[in-house]
Amino acid sequence: MRKSLKLRLLRAGPLKNNPVAVAVYGCRPLLRRFIGNPLLYPNPRNWLEASAVFNPSVTVFDGRVVMLYRALSKDIPRSPYESIRISTIFYAESHDGYSFEGRRMLLGPELPWESHSVEDPRITEVNGVYYITYTAVASIPPRPDTVHLALAVTEDFRRVSKVGLICPYNSKAGFVFPRKYDGRYVLALTLNPDLPPSRVVLVHFDKLSDLLDREFWEVALGEARVVLQGTPARPFVEVGTPPLGLDSYWLLFLPDIAYEEGHFREFRATAMLLDKDDPARVVAKSEKPLLSPTLEYELTFSEPLRGVVFPSGVARFGDKVLLYYGAADRYVAVAEVDVESLVRHLLRGGS
Repeated sequence: MRKSLKLRLLRAGPLKNNPVAVAVYGCRPLLRRFIGNPLLYPNPRNWLEASAVFNPSVTVFDGRVVMLYRALSKDIPRSPYESIRISTIFYAESHDGYSFEGRRMLLGPELPWESHSVEDPRITEVNGVYYITYTAVASIPPRPDTVHLALAVTEDFRRVSKVGLICPYNSKAGFVFPRKYDGRYVLALTLNPDLPPSRVVLVHFDKLSDLLDREFWEVALGEARVVLQGTPARPFVEVGTPPLGLDSYWLLFLPDIAYEEGHFREFRATAMLLDKDDPARVVAKSEKPLLSPTLEYELTFSEPLRGVVFPSGVARFGDKVLLYYGAADRYVAVAEVDVESLVRHLLRGGS
């Protein structure tokens, strides 16, 4: 079914004549925003997604592009002086990758370890099973000891089973690789996102129950391979999109996080290539952002955070890649890039 979807999109016609692509034809930037952005707005008719919808992840299922995204509810009074917003994970689907419908809640904060919010899903598929990682938060305000990476699995996006917290330490922003290595699964995750410097590591495991075992983690972290490491100048690093498989590489888009004087200032999109045979080896990484918040729907119009382009979902249709991103922590947007042009850019040093 994935192949039929790709063919249907390719048969829409050459770039100049494709009504979806007209918006980006002839533009100079490597990544070209879709003129119809934002794809998704907050929905005032549903209180659970009335404030914001952002940070989408996508996959292809049954001939459709399936999107999971984070939704924030309307303000709920907690006291005379304070209100909160509930964070949930919503589902939507599309036949062309641009127009999404069928919005519904898929995951909510039901269990003690996710009692405050479920956030920022990422989807990958291995042998017909879709692995949905997400951030589980158990306190208001969040603390390092209450923010963990969690996992749910599904085969049809109707019946979803929560596996549980899959890392006992401060963690978020991860994914299961779409293929096994030496018969073992590989989990990429961000460690210490709230205790910088953070780092992105790869952990191998045999079965899902391994990830629920603290003793497993005590050994696994000693063997984990570091892909990205925060530095004094850039203390925050984390996973962006799940990996997109190319002939020789995994392509990942990442957030480039500007952090100054104790505040997050800006989130931008960058990218890197991993060796497909050895995914812990970084082949190339962009030295400069590929997409920065400059348009109105990407700007927060407040300080200290000025703007957000947070890359979180990716899909390939022929020679084009669609990068889905959260804009201003409020909207879902998309940009397009030619695969070969991007790979050449990265291999040249990404500058």
